[in-house]
Amino acid sequence: MQTVEGILNEPKTNFVGKDGFYWWVGEVEDTEDPMELGRCKVRVLGYYTNHRGGTTADLPTEELPWATVLQHTCQAGNDAQGESSGQLQPGAIVMGFFMDGEDAQMPIVIGVLRVQKSLESGKEHIFAFTGEQIDEPVINPALREPAGSNSNTFDNKNNASSGNNVKLTGSKTQPEPAGPGSPNNIGVHISGSSGNPLKGRNPENPIPTANGVGGPWKSVEAKLGYLMEDLADTSSTLVATDDSGNFIDIVSGKVTTLEKLTRKLKNFIGAIFTQIISGIRESTSQLSNQLGGFLQQLLGAIFGSVPFQAKAEVQKAITSLLSSLCAIDSQIADFINDPINTINNLLQSLLDGAISKAEMALQGVQAVIDSIVCNVENVIADLKKVISGIKTTTAAIDGVQDIIKSWESGNTIFEPGADLMKNGIAGLTGLVALFINFNTGDDCDRSPNGGKADNGFYPLFGVTSCTPEELANINKIRGSRGSCAGESAGTGVLDQIFTKADPYLQVARTFVNGGYDHHIGTPGRQAHVVKEPSGTTHSSVNINNNTYAEYVYMKELKKTNPDLTPEERSTRLEAYKKSNRGNTKDDTGNLVADHSTYAGNHTMDVIGDECSNIDGDKVINVEGDYRLKITGDMHLEVGGGFFMDAVGAAKQVDKNGKDAEDKAKVQKHTITFNSDLDMNVKGSKFEMQTSKIVFAAKKLFQTVDHCEYEGDLFNVAMTKEIDFAAGVNMAITTPNLFNYINQPVDDKAKEPGITTICAGSVKTDIIPCQNTPVPPIITTNKEGPMSTTVGSTGMDTEVLSGGHYVTVAGVSKHTVNKDSNGAGGDINISAKRNMTTDVTQTYRVTAKTIFLN
Repeated sequence: MQTVEGILNEPKTNFVGKDGFYWWVGEVEDTEDPMELGRCKVRVLGYYTNHRGGTTADLPTEELPWATVLQHTCQAGNDAQGESSGQLQPGAIVMGFFMDGEDAQMPIVIGVLRVQKSLESGKEHIFAFTGEQIDEPVINPALREPAGSNSNTFDNKNNASSGNNVKLTGSKTQPEPAGPGSPNNIGVHISGSSGNPLKGRNPENPIPTANGVGGPWKSVEAKLGYLMEDLADTSSTLVATDDSGNFIDIVSGKVTTLEKLTRKLKNFIGAIFTQIISGIRESTSQLSNQLGGFLQQLLGAIFGSVPFQAKAEVQKAITSLLSSLCAIDSQIADFINDPINTINNLLQSLLDGAISKAEMALQGVQAVIDSIVCNVENVIADLKKVISGIKTTTAAIDGVQDIIKSWESGNTIFEPGADLMKNGIAGLTGLVALFINFNTGDDCDRSPNGGKADNGFYPLFGVTSCTPEELANINKIRGSRGSCAGESAGTGVLDQIFTKADPYLQVARTFVNGGYDHHIGTPGRQAHVVKEPSGTTHSSVNINNNTYAEYVYMKELKKTNPDLTPEERSTRLEAYKKSNRGNTKDDTGNLVADHSTYAGNHTMDVIGDECSNIDGDKVINVEGDYRLKITGDMHLEVGGGFFMDAVGAAKQVDKNGKDAEDKAKVQKHTITFNSDLDMNVKGSKFEMQTSKIVFAAKKLFQTVDHCEYEGDLFNVAMTKEIDFAAGVNMAITTPNLFNYINQPVDDKAKEPGITTICAGSVKTDIIPCQNTPVPPIITTNKEGPMSTTVGSTGMDTEVLSGGHYVTVAGVSKHTVNKDSNGAGGDINISAKRNMTTDVTQTYRVTAKTIFLN
């Protein structure tokens, strides 16, 4: 009760708050509180100043009392909870009061005063109340010049402001951009890019997404345009440094080089040329197969009449053609350097101020296209030289020239009917059409339709199929990139929010680390932008064109017709709505979205699970490598089509733009499974096309209902056994059959028919079968002669049971010249029973001696 009694029966004098309220205005001069309580030393106007001069001499800063700073009550405020103090900086104009009244030794800071300043006092970089210089460094990212964004000693007062308030976008009194730590900085007035993370990119066309069917060529024109626009936007914010070859980005403060700027372009162009070369290699391989197939057909049709030298020459020509395939790979580096050198020259011209961003973007894309087209034609020209050699070599063989001519005409190189070799390539569009081939699937006429659309995306707008209807709806809100500064500057979705923001409907908070938190409440153009110290920016927007148009209309109506009643304004607004929407309630000009741009590396640790649901599409474009490492199981479920395209391009440069190792070698793809693998293509066809397949396995089992092999050559070599078993029939159809038993393979090109060379016995047992008549029948060559030659061991024919019948329609002749010892040969005929000889005409027996029993 003592405390209560003390409150109720308070003393009449000498307690805090008893004296009168003495308020004051002052300027903060020192904030380095040794107790780290957030106190500051304030030069209080009148109390701690002398209008006659000599203020700091009479009362230096270090002699000023420490002022306690009040904080708001939207915090806990007890031990170790709430907001930290110490946010005031030297030069701040504050208002407060003295807790000790007229003694003026216990100042309390209530808040900051936003006041108007003269530009002259701002540029002098001095305290307003004393005229003394403010000691460096002054941490004020909101006023720092862009070119000095990384300097602590930079005199940021050169970017002076007419007021000490936070600069906002859409301001009529302070429209000029401030430093990088201000919501109204230079980054919000230019296009977003790799060098400007404060806004999402706004390319002319949607950023292309992956296409697992068409590969890089499917979106080559859109991707090149996007990369060139980004390169132009990024390079436009660069200034040269004292280091030769280095540039600093005035938005992000990062140092970059020409190599870094062109890194993404180099690697993408490398992928493009690798895909081009793969198409050329495939077509060249097809040509060699056609030549080889023609040779086999030729040998089968006119066997025995083809010169063996011609056969060898054709095979040599085919080998020469195939060897040219690997030589093409080594030219990739030269292909890439041509357009990159042109781009580097354009980029240097832009940095030197010789050309504009728009010119650089346009010329750059066209330069890349021209280089690609020319280099493809150069590759084809080189191949035509090889083909010319084949023409000369195979001139003696009819038919080979027809195959080569059909390939030269373009009938088989990329697409049937594309007269590529004859007419060349008119432009990029024609080249893209040649490479993209949507092969049909199986006999059900299935096709990979998921790869047909030219999908892309815009930041904030998501994925689009790039149809005219979709793009028209997007462009109602998106706006354009603009053509130059001033009134024609970019009118993208974020530009519309920032430039048209109502200065009276904004809340912004800046921080000494260069970050800020900016809320824009303009009806129909609402946004929340958070900038981190790194430059990383998170933007959240709620856009409605109708709402914004109605808001602007009402403001203008109120300004031009201030005497209208609320009812009259409402009537006019309804009429405006009908005319503005075309008498419809369509609200296509609406967008609710969020976008984040990370200025540098973005790493993350998730200690538990990470889960997300995506109702629409998920698109990830990676300009570098993509690595996924999983310790546990991996499950991938795809309800639609599964499309994958891997080009195998060698990385041309590393992330710093320096030349990569093995940049001129096309990579091999590898897939490794360290356990069993099952693949099931359910109820459908599995089709694989390649120039060469190599299988290696300890055991190979195949179970099929129907098996067919078609090709020019089929070799089977086994070190032990080959077993063939057919339940019904086994048929061999060929113009020539060779059997080499226990003998090395000889030259097969002898004569048509069956050739058997056997080092050993030949045994054939013919026994009765339940399904065929008895005796078994052997029919040999009803239409022509039959010749049997037996070596020195003789020939023995034995019939174990039944008869031996020989019927000869013509002449039958048996000649025995000699026996195995060289003596005269004998003929012995022995019959256990009867022997009958019937001769219708003359029967002649001639012998030296005749014995008759």
